[in-house]
Amino acid sequence: MIDIHSHVLYGIDDGAHDIEESIEMCRDAYENGCKTLVLTPHFFDFKHLHGFIKERNYKIEKLKMALEEEDIPLKLLAGAELFLSNKIFTAENLDDLTINDSRYMLCEMPLGPFRTDNVLMWFDELLDRGYTPILAHPERYLVFHEDFSLIDEILERPILLQVNIDSLRGKNGRAPQEMALDMINRKFATLIASDAHEPVFRHTRLNEKLEDLPEEVTADDIHLCLEKTPLKVINNQDIL
Repeated sequence: MIDIHSHVLYGIDDGAHDIEESIEMCRDAYENGCKTLVLTPHFFDFKHLHGFIKERNYKIEKLKMALEEEDIPLKLLAGAELFLSNKIFTAENLDDLTINDSRYMLCEMPLGPFRTDNVLMWFDELLDRGYTPILAHPERYLVFHEDFSLIDEILERPILLQVNIDSLRGKNGRAPQEMALDMINRKFATLIASDAHEPVFRHTRLNEKLEDLPEEVTADDIHLCLEKTPLKVINNQDIL
């Protein structure tokens, strides 16, 4: 399996606190069926893009060396979770924020209320620049629960949707679970990821989480969303 959304990289956002916690989460991921883990720390400070990339890359290399010493053959790839706002218009180049130097870019929006017309404007800007946005955990956004038609407008564009496995398990509440299940069943969402932040509750143990999924999520869904589509993402292959 390939986990394209995680906050396993230590000391860079609200995920793993130190390298020991990162190692623990990587070990858990590998022992629970994940062979490739994309490190996607939150990014929102456009004034310090260069510093963010420099710190991220340095810590990825440190973590890779630590995993080699611990004999954990988990493949680590670089990415980021880009917080969408009008500030994306001020950045000349966002290439370093894509997943594994591909065209695919993991994005998140404000969880609370905001002007919905901004969403399409932000996505159109990224698309015009040649990126393919992946919207992280759409089931968690209040705006979609209030007006699901916005999802239809988003899906008129070449945009991918990624749901959190914990939402499918009902860990984020009934409404997000129902929306996540609906998007998986209708093939609106073709990616599932851990969005792991720590080793206890929002953890990387995918096989353990898969045991809790409702029966509506089929083996074909799991193969599509945790293997087939993410493999195309990290290899920069066409999906839509």
